[in-house]
Amino acid sequence: MQRPLSLTVRPAVAGDQEAIQLLLASTFSPFGQAWPWREYLGRDVFWVACCDGQLVGALLAWPDAGPVAWVRLAILAPGIGTGSWLDLTLPALSSPLRRCKARVLAWLDVGGWAGPALEGRGFRSSTQLLPLVKESRWLPSVGGAEAALRPVEREDLALLARIDRAAFSPPWWLSETTLDRLRQESVYFSLAEWAGRCAGYATAQLTAHGAHIGRLVVLPAAQGHGIGALLLRDLLDHLYAFGIAHVTLNTQQDNRASRRLYARFGFYPLGRRVAVWERQI
Repeated sequence: MQRPLSLTVRPAVAGDQEAIQLLLASTFSPFGQAWPWREYLGRDVFWVACCDGQLVGALLAWPDAGPVAWVRLAILAPGIGTGSWLDLTLPALSSPLRRCKARVLAWLDVGGWAGPALEGRGFRSSTQLLPLVKESRWLPSVGGAEAALRPVEREDLALLARIDRAAFSPPWWLSETTLDRLRQESVYFSLAEWAGRCAGYATAQLTAHGAHIGRLVVLPAAQGHGIGALLLRDLLDHLYAFGIAHVTLNTQQDNRASRRLYARFGFYPLGRRVAVWERQI
């Protein structure tokens, strides 16, 4: 039973960093280490909740590219009502996001803890992500694609951003800034050149248990030529050369082509799905 609380919200400031870090250490959050939230302290897209002078929640959203702002950090202390927290924080966050030209707020509800409260506040479930894992080093043979692979350079990022816009709907676009961060943080980041142009790219980051493939995308006009399989085979070859055996990724549940590709390479579902919630701002 949740105790009645008097919550207040305010923009996060630099002095909140230690309290947020402590809350992350004691509370489930899939976002805490994956997004550079410290860079947004002091900005009006980052709000904290306090009770009796103690920081008990934080919510950061940012429109990386296009009209959709993703929730990048969402943490709440035990005993705090999710609905009450959202009722205070979402209105405060909406105006700053609109000034950033965002029109939709998206929330990846890992763990399912926020879903019921989101549904009661105008969010709708737009899709589900299916987490997959590969634990064997077996790889299928790959042929047919006449593409050259090479590491991504900083000068390639504008091209990769354009591929994103051609291949994905707005929620999944990445900005050049985020692509550059991935370039610097990835254990491997490669692109495919086909028919005289950049046709796709793939990237993976290290995790506590192995590696996570954060992106594998092929330009729509180049799909069906085996480029995705070539990129995936090359990426896995490099991960295995680094001694990594446990590889994960996420794909949309309704993306049958991607699921066929990953199944061909030995990926299988982890047994849970992650809802993506969206609401107009």
